[in-house]
Amino acid sequence: MNVLSQQIEFAPELNDQLELLQKVLKAEINLTPENKKITAWATAIASQNAALVAFIKDEVGELSPEEKKIMTIASSRMAVTNPYFMGRNVFPLQSGGTLNDINMRPFQALDIHNETSYHYACIAISSVNNGFVCFASHANSLRASAQSEDAIDQALRIIASVLAIKQIMFNVTIADLK
Repeated sequence: MNVLSQQIEFAPELNDQLELLQKVLKAEINLTPENKKITAWATAIASQNAALVAFIKDEVGELSPEEKKIMTIASSRMAVTNPYFMGRNVFPLQSGGTLNDINMRPFQALDIHNETSYHYACIAISSVNNGFVCFASHANSLRASAQSEDAIDQALRIIASVLAIKQIMFNVTIADLK
């Protein structure tokens, strides 16, 4: 938190993003605690920023073995599907275009016990990766599994606040902004 404290001391307005994260993680109840945690972790993991991962770990706690499995599978699969389907969306092709074409196992073969958490992890990772086709697919899966619009919106605000905190952390390291 020292890095964030330095930046917030310079520009107190940046505290808004920290307050947003606290609000969506602690005060709002549309998402289950597990789905709040998985969304925050997935955003941090996809950001590939060790300081951000450490910050999120302090905020929401360690991942359980099942959550680690979800995180590993979601981040690995989105690393393949996000660029593949984004590229196909921008430049449509008549060949390929299936999960089978990129050697993806069917979801049922992954032995994931909390499908909802997996889809929340995927929308977080796809948001970071600009994988909008995958984002829409996983958001539709959440909607189809009876997740409320309020719960999905809360997840989106967790994603936005974690990414804002990542930006604050980066800004602290830039001499021209100090």
